[in-house]
Amino acid sequence: MKIVLSDGSTIGGGDLISAIYRTDLVPVPVSLEMVVKATDELKGLLGIGDKLIVGDGISLTIVKSQHINMQAVKAGKRVGGLIIIAVLSGCEPLLSVASRATSLNDTSFNEVYRVLGAKIRLKGDIKLNQFICLKGQLPTKRIAISLQKEAAVTMYSDGEISVTRINDLFKGESLIYDRSALQWIDNPHVLSHGNTNFLSIDDNGSDILGSPLNNKQVGYYPRADARELQNLRRILVTKAKMVRQLDDRLNAGSVVTVDDGSSQDSLVVLTAAHRYDTGALGGRPIMATQAWLAQLEGEK
Repeated sequence: MKIVLSDGSTIGGGDLISAIYRTDLVPVPVSLEMVVKATDELKGLLGIGDKLIVGDGISLTIVKSQHINMQAVKAGKRVGGLIIIAVLSGCEPLLSVASRATSLNDTSFNEVYRVLGAKIRLKGDIKLNQFICLKGQLPTKRIAISLQKEAAVTMYSDGEISVTRINDLFKGESLIYDRSALQWIDNPHVLSHGNTNFLSIDDNGSDILGSPLNNKQVGYYPRADARELQNLRRILVTKAKMVRQLDDRLNAGSVVTVDDGSSQDSLVVLTAAHRYDTGALGGRPIMATQAWLAQLEGEK
């Protein structure tokens, strides 16, 4: 995996111990976790706030840099390491609790990200009736709630973050895999636990909006209208996972068609983790991809 540092140099295979590049359908959709040898050069270039470039020019900003002692010994001394966590550049302000309250009406996700301090521009924006993030709350959680009310997700594709309706995820070009390549999650309780049936109160203060469904959790969502309650039922539920040799086509938001010769199922990649272990401290090098695949539940 090529990782370019802020001075234009790259982390050599002898210094990189392991790395996991991850994409998710969440408000901060790209992250990198890695462990490197704590050389004098790297310690000066891998501090909090420093930039990294990975893949096809994806800019990440370091949000955690921690020195550790590892088990390996070289020249009679224990080898030191650095644990690094970096996220998509411009999104790092969203990881800290809000320092002030934000209340927006007739807004959009672009405006929400901007007001919360993120320095990015969203593609495929969606309008919002209201957004509230109180002082001390975590912005990413509040954004995720708003996305859920619009039956939407954030995804990183073609160098940009976009807000996409869940239904639209399945309209893209799909990757075809044999059913035997997947490990299916056959748990009847997953859906009932993951899909909460939300109810609300009408503006008159007495009528209940929404209708409870059997075998579903019931929750109360204040000030939600009928459209938002319907959207809250439309969720992605993890149905399978897949572990393969490194497959960089699999990223969050990718559509996977599972073909067994007689039927086809369409799933979307909820999370994709690309793992690189160099074997720099001994052991076998590993380059692998693990993807968690989800199915749309609720009315389409």
